[in-house]
Amino acid sequence: MSSNLFEYLPRIVSLFPSLADISEQDWKHSGIQVIETEPNHIIEEGQFLEYAILILEGTVRMYKISGGGREITLYRIHGGECCPLMTSSILGESEYEASACVETTGLVLAVPVDIFRDWTDRYRKFRQFIFKSFAKRIVVMSNLLDSINFKSIRGRISEHLVQMTKQAGNSNTLHITHDILAIELGTAREVISRTLKGLENEATIKLSRGKITIMNQIALESYIEA
Repeated sequence: MSSNLFEYLPRIVSLFPSLADISEQDWKHSGIQVIETEPNHIIEEGQFLEYAILILEGTVRMYKISGGGREITLYRIHGGECCPLMTSSILGESEYEASACVETTGLVLAVPVDIFRDWTDRYRKFRQFIFKSFAKRIVVMSNLLDSINFKSIRGRISEHLVQMTKQAGNSNTLHITHDILAIELGTAREVISRTLKGLENEATIKLSRGKITIMNQIALESYIEA
């Protein structure tokens, strides 16, 4: 066990209680390490992964890119989480089926894939954690598909803006560009701009460079289920 890993072990177990059963001998395997991550580091779709990554701090965005080059955000993972698409590719010994982009400086626990598979086989609580992660993200992905298939673009934009206000502590001022909003929702920038302009004309929002101000949140929320 490296001194670096030993120093972080209490924090690792606090964030991932399912790792509390891992024996001291298993922690001594070479290759297990804590790594600092930098913004904009990308793992591209189609790779065979060498490490399983468990997030200690920071945020990583998972996304897909269409054949035409359009991006859509699938979900984000934070401290105390791992990516189920990553674990499925490792356990299934298949290519990674999404791309990942580090959004904020953070720390991750990197476990070589052979050790990760061994821990999943031998430690019941860790295996349960992996399966619960699958279940949680299946719900998220199901909601995303429902939103894409059954909600209007106005409803999807409104829902995203309302979620952003909650994440920003109910702030009515959101710092986001039309380009980023298009990536988040997996649609064309022109569609985003046209819809936002319509909302502005109704005095629901106010647009300025790199910023959207919510003027009437009740009206915005009414579009979500419309």
